[in-house]
Amino acid sequence: MNEAVFFGLFGLIVGSFLNVFILRWGTRSLAGRSECTSCGGTIAWYDLVPVLSWIILRGRCRTCGSPISVQYILVETLTAVVFVCIGSAPLPTLLRVLALPIASLFIAIAVYDFRHTIIPDAWVYAGGVFALVYTYSSLSEVSVQTMVWVLVSGPLIAAPLFAFWFFSKGTWMGFGDVKFAHTMGWLLGPISGLQALLFSFILGAVISVPLLFFSSPTWERIRGRFTPTQTSRKSRVRFTMKSEVPFGPFLVAATLIIWILNMYDVTFIDMLAWEALLL
Repeated sequence: MNEAVFFGLFGLIVGSFLNVFILRWGTRSLAGRSECTSCGGTIAWYDLVPVLSWIILRGRCRTCGSPISVQYILVETLTAVVFVCIGSAPLPTLLRVLALPIASLFIAIAVYDFRHTIIPDAWVYAGGVFALVYTYSSLSEVSVQTMVWVLVSGPLIAAPLFAFWFFSKGTWMGFGDVKFAHTMGWLLGPISGLQALLFSFILGAVISVPLLFFSSPTWERIRGRFTPTQTSRKSRVRFTMKSEVPFGPFLVAATLIIWILNMYDVTFIDMLAWEALLL
């Protein structure tokens, strides 16, 4: 219990840093005080307490009253939850510690890709190195065969996405997703890596199909019957088959879920069985 609390609090702090990392990457130095993106005023230290400050300020700047992005509280909370799951896992301390920077990078990649539809190469390469270190550290027996098998797992998982990228000339899949798939393979291995890849497509469909429906003329007719005001008609979701949807967040979500399940010796098949029972 004490470990879970420690990892959770540490996750809140790391999540706060990840927000700075994501927002400033490629635009300004990570050093320096935090400022309001609207008025440019320096934010006081007591307004930088993860989650709590956002709630107390009701998501607005203390100085100018401008809205503060919900990204801050979501990233901080998500990082804390993931850190608790990792910290509570029945793993050696070394592996739990090595898992933290990997999870942090994954969250940063997902949010950055969601915002900019691109994954920074430096983040992917760093994630790949951390994944290899984690996997090799977790092996009970290290041999040339196992080391080669781990290395091959990356290209194996990336191959389907590379095919999508190659034959579509980059319209179906970004090359950053292909690079990240190598990290998936190195971290999860071939079997769990393929499961995560499949799961990412399932997650993408679960999110995208409703968006397509709520953007369709059919939904417009249905909504028009219940909210026939001019104001309601102006507020609509605009999403089509040609809309650009970043796939990185789905890859990250699937990888984190499968990875954490593996930490607790729960397989993807077990998870699907539980879902089937609940349904």
